[in-house]
Amino acid sequence: MDSGAFIARAVTNDKYHDAATATFQAISRRELPFRLQYTSNYVVDEAVTLILYQAGPRLGVDTLHRIRASPSLRVLHVTPEVEAEADRVFGRFALSRVSYTDCTTKVLMDRESIGVAFSFDRDLEVLGFRRIP
Repeated sequence: MDSGAFIARAVTNDKYHDAATATFQAISRRELPFRLQYTSNYVVDEAVTLILYQAGPRLGVDTLHRIRASPSLRVLHVTPEVEAEADRVFGRFALSRVSYTDCTTKVLMDRESIGVAFSFDRDLEVLGFRRIP
């Protein structure tokens, strides 16, 4: 899961709020084949920080608590080894303006054999992944 999924779900006036809410509900109802979801500590940082700035501290903290309490969400950690590989990915994709956080996500997704991301931006497609919704 990319930060945009968490942001759009939390921020009701986000342009992707309805799509994010519908996708999270479809996952909960098992209408989509994702029993476990994955994100990273970098994505959690990015999401709750942007929510803090856009919608205030209460929603930022509430979102963090929701992420931490989710039994089906696994937070993968960006280790020094992941960073070293992400540095190389960033060098290859910098001209495409792909964020460093998304480069770390690519490394983690490759390592975990994950091919689909819940994301609203094109960066993960540029990196070779399919997106939902």
